[in-house]
Amino acid sequence: MNYVQEHFMKALFILFSVLFLFQSNVQLTGLTHTAGNSTYMKPEEREMIDEINRLRSNPASYLVYIEPLLKEQENIEKNFGKGSREYSLSYRTEKRGNDQIVSIDTNWYYSNEEKLNALRTLVDELKKTKPLRVLKPDPGIYKAARQHALDQEAHQWTLLHTGSDGSEPSDRIKKFVPSIMATGENIAGTYPKPTPREVVIQLLVDDGIPGYGHRQNLLSPIWTHIACFTDGLHDGMYRWIQDFGEKN
Repeated sequence: MNYVQEHFMKALFILFSVLFLFQSNVQLTGLTHTAGNSTYMKPEEREMIDEINRLRSNPASYLVYIEPLLKEQENIEKNFGKGSREYSLSYRTEKRGNDQIVSIDTNWYYSNEEKLNALRTLVDELKKTKPLRVLKPDPGIYKAARQHALDQEAHQWTLLHTGSDGSEPSDRIKKFVPSIMATGENIAGTYPKPTPREVVIQLLVDDGIPGYGHRQNLLSPIWTHIACFTDGLHDGMYRWIQDFGEKN
């Protein structure tokens, strides 16, 4: 093989590689774009489902966003130490007869250390997690998410996951989807206005949340369906609700 032939073959190989990667990306986009025809959702809500499906279809692909955050946080802790002592509150609701008992746990941590630990565990989890099934939108789950968001708006977003009527996510979702087998819910709030990817990253990192419950919802293998709802800026933050469900 002469010089010209050798370089021609190399160029041909590169061209086929680029075409393969492009075709794979197109196929992946088609697979993850499950909410395209769900016109009952706002465009940004459909984009959120697409973004969650991109994460689930290839968890390791999210390392390109998370690893730079880890390096940045390592430098922050190196230069500024463990950070300030802060806390988060965990709420547990239990029904006893006609009464609803709310238990509150206080979780103390150092801010820089906590975020660094969260990012390290996330990098490890993304590397180990195999591709998960993409989620399909569900209009009933969407109604449940919307109902809770409107309830939250009427109460300055102080309700967390328990509605003003005492309902939990499973109660609200089963009201509209009686066949649902399991449910989960994420609530996010941030400012300024985030992209869907920024919301997903915030919930994946999940620092300050014991057990990284939001992350576990995003990466749970049991879910089959999803709905996301947002209604813009309320009480100083752009609010999102993500509801998940398992159906036969």
